[in-house]
Amino acid sequence: MANLKETLEIVLERMKKHRDLYEKSEESVRYQTVNPILKDLGWDPENPEDVQPNISTEEGVPDYSLLKTEKKVLFIEAKKLLVDVEKKEIIRKLGQYCFGEGMKYGVLTNGAIWILFRAFQEGTTMAERLVWKVDLENDDMTASIRRLTTISKDNIENIETLIKKLQILDEIWQSLLEEPKELIEGLIPVFEKLVNEGYPEYKFASLEIEDFIKERVRELISPSTESAIEEITGLESFAERVRHRNMKIGKDVFEIRNSYEILITTANWLIEQGKLKPTDCPVGMGRTRNLINREPKHKYGEDFKAPKKLLNGLWIEVHYNTAGCINNARRLLEKFGYSGSILEVE
Repeated sequence: MANLKETLEIVLERMKKHRDLYEKSEESVRYQTVNPILKDLGWDPENPEDVQPNISTEEGVPDYSLLKTEKKVLFIEAKKLLVDVEKKEIIRKLGQYCFGEGMKYGVLTNGAIWILFRAFQEGTTMAERLVWKVDLENDDMTASIRRLTTISKDNIENIETLIKKLQILDEIWQSLLEEPKELIEGLIPVFEKLVNEGYPEYKFASLEIEDFIKERVRELISPSTESAIEEITGLESFAERVRHRNMKIGKDVFEIRNSYEILITTANWLIEQGKLKPTDCPVGMGRTRNLINREPKHKYGEDFKAPKKLLNGLWIEVHYNTAGCINNARRLLEKFGYSGSILEVE
């Protein structure tokens, strides 16, 4: 796996140069993008003890069967570059292959997008069984490598532990973004030390440093001016700055005046589809926060900072910046079996 980064860079260059080919030819995707990546993950496509292509199962013929110690451990289905591998029917088909063979995980890829999903898990929707998604053309290279290596030959037997570690890191980071107080408090002493050591002739009040760090952390969390973080003192002053716009959920179009209406509209849309019932509560987001609950309370009894009531009487927390409202609305859709991409904000 030492050369995985180099291989990914080569694959990306190929996709840029020969995009038309990969959009038309699944075989080219398999042999020129998928196979090199598998090889650097420890699976030799030319060794039948590692990789067996197009082997029939009771449910069909997956493109790749990966084996370790003569046992099938992972199915991979490859598509043309232009194919949306997040479509339910494509995921469902690979899920059937996996379920029929008692295999817990499967991978879908079009060369650029790689998706790992659980084939079955009681009480979960298809969207909830998506474990990770790698977008080689847009994601940070280090993040892509971190996810892809969970399916390497060396790691495949420990995949559950590795997946859980990824989920923990993502969850903790998301909770820090949603509640950056701990992040800010942790940076203050480090920043003060660097300032005092580097510029001892200048004296800064603690409040000066704290305010500066708050400002910079908020810029990092939401870099665009339109997505400027809400004021600590309340949501309305932030919301008033957002222009009127439209949002779409599938074919349904809604006019919104404030960023928090993205969340409210999405939740009410789910309710109208027969989803998001009181029995689904609490709907959590992160370590300590609930997004939706029967009462406007977070996981440890803390009150919602900006509670709004939904059509069915449930409460939703809308104390987020514009980017946070959009991200959480998409995550909410995914929790109830929809693709987050059906939400668009114009």
